[in-house]
Amino acid sequence: MTSKTVKNITRAACFVLALGFFYSCGSSKVNLDELIDNGEYQKALIQTDKELEKNPGNLDLYFYKASIQTKIAETLDVADRDSIYTAFSETIEKSSNLSEPPAITIRLDSLRTDRWVFEHQSGLDLYEEGQQNYYEALAHFENALIIRDDKVETYKSLAVTQYKLGNIEEAISTLDAAKSIAELDSEIYENLGFLYLQQGNATQSVFYYNLAGQEILENKNIAFGLVNAYISDNKTNDALELLDDLTQAYPNDPKVHNVYGTLLFKQVPTLFSDLENAYINNDSLTVSNLKVEIEGLAEKAEHQLQKAYTINGQDIENTESLAVFYNNMSGGYFSVLGSSFELDKNAIEEKAIRLVGFAIDYYEKLVEMAPQNDLFKQKVRNLTTLKESRSNS
Repeated sequence: MTSKTVKNITRAACFVLALGFFYSCGSSKVNLDELIDNGEYQKALIQTDKELEKNPGNLDLYFYKASIQTKIAETLDVADRDSIYTAFSETIEKSSNLSEPPAITIRLDSLRTDRWVFEHQSGLDLYEEGQQNYYEALAHFENALIIRDDKVETYKSLAVTQYKLGNIEEAISTLDAAKSIAELDSEIYENLGFLYLQQGNATQSVFYYNLAGQEILENKNIAFGLVNAYISDNKTNDALELLDDLTQAYPNDPKVHNVYGTLLFKQVPTLFSDLENAYINNDSLTVSNLKVEIEGLAEKAEHQLQKAYTINGQDIENTESLAVFYNNMSGGYFSVLGSSFELDKNAIEEKAIRLVGFAIDYYEKLVEMAPQNDLFKQKVRNLTTLKESRSNS
């Protein structure tokens, strides 16, 4: 063979190799489709990465790579998809830095959104099915946030699921991340207020409930949450002030009146204790002032409790609140009877006995409403015995 022939053959071989190379590139799409159709996703992913090394600016290849990664994700358990979704997001991120036709960019964004919808909706469906599926739902929400970390609704759903699983700290962290991308979302602040209240951090709870909306009274749930936060933070006056506003805003809501009346009455026992000490110390001026204060506060509490009962007298809670109120008020007056001034004894005892009668009336109503409740029956017997013994003494 002549050198010329060898040279020609060599040139021909180079030409064939060149043709093969371009053919390989030109047919990569077909080869990838075949691998994907055969379920050989890892091979397809390796092939795509090789092609990207040769053509790093080819957005179409990025689309194929992202598509393959979603196929791989579907083969994994939901809790094991975090790594592939992280890689998927990185693929999308890299593609966004390329200058390519908008149509391909739209396809990539659509692919990403579809995967987010799938994971987010799967989480919602499982959550709705019940507590036994909360952990799996949580994994879906976490996957959804790997895919799209700008979706506030997923942060909210994840936080609720974390709370339901008892992970309050994690739920707070999730909502902290959410508020950085949705600063004006009052629901996030309301939920943070609730979570901090559950955690026992009343100061932070009050802070976030206040951020939840300028008009607290327009959202009764927020307002009640704020009342609880004030009480937990020992800001009783603030709680009473807000409850007073709530009774004006929701005059026909028995719960508002009941809570307000109950909190008002909780201030009374301390006053009875102070009254007893004033009697013991023979401090007539303090005695006089405390008697007026007790009467005024008790009257205000009674009014609110009666209002709740008038609106809904079939509710056991409203009925029991009045029974307990009259029972405890009578107990308060009996407690100071022994140390009271001689001049006050008859009036105090008569008032205490009258209040016992009111308590009996409402406990009897409770017996009618809940005849199976032996505690109500026992209370009626004890109070009746007390009234009879005091009336005959």
